[in-house]
Amino acid sequence: MRLPLNGMRFVRPIAVAVTAMTVMSCSGSGGKANGPVPIDERFVTADDAPGSQPDPVEVRRTTEDFDEFIAVLTKASIDADREEMTTVFRDAGFVAAGVEARFYGATHSPEASPHVFSTFIELGSEDGVTSALDWLETDSMKPCPFSCATDVFEFDVDGVVDARGVHRIATAEDVAAAGAAEQRPHESYWVAFSDGSVVYTVDLQGPPGSVSEQQAQDIAIAFHERLTEN
Repeated sequence: MRLPLNGMRFVRPIAVAVTAMTVMSCSGSGGKANGPVPIDERFVTADDAPGSQPDPVEVRRTTEDFDEFIAVLTKASIDADREEMTTVFRDAGFVAAGVEARFYGATHSPEASPHVFSTFIELGSEDGVTSALDWLETDSMKPCPFSCATDVFEFDVDGVVDARGVHRIATAEDVAAAGAAEQRPHESYWVAFSDGSVVYTVDLQGPPGSVSEQQAQDIAIAFHERLTEN
């Protein structure tokens, strides 16, 4: 899931998404034996992403409201067909979704600090997971609709079965060459996978060169192992 996105892919666009979502109970219910892990456990932690800290501005947000989820995902997607999106996630049996942000560095900077965003989408059954992952990956691979400054690549995710990986980068040179003055140089590594009826994503973002595929892989693997250990 690439919830922390908008069409331009710059400066922590998750801000749009997290401020639009309402807070619901994060107590969760049951453990792996009874279904998905509790909501509190569905986000990347400091153990999964060593050196990261909770974002002081973009705090955890979750929602159980389908219309609210679709509105947020429409803003967060790169170039979504809202009608198609609505059909995919309604048919998949949307239950709940959430997003949380963490940052790296001694001090928090919206523009300069690397960030890792984690999200979940809980669905009504495992049958809807593949269609949801396919839709999210397809959207993540689309070029930015308003400029051609961003290069997009797929990458394999080692050690996580059926995971999807997408690398997006817009260097300062790319931005200047495209004449995209409104776009900031930016790099991200996005990983999506599922556990049971829940789709999870990790999106590692920052200025070009401040994040790496290996770092994203390490976070995603640790996150996946923790979610599936029981």
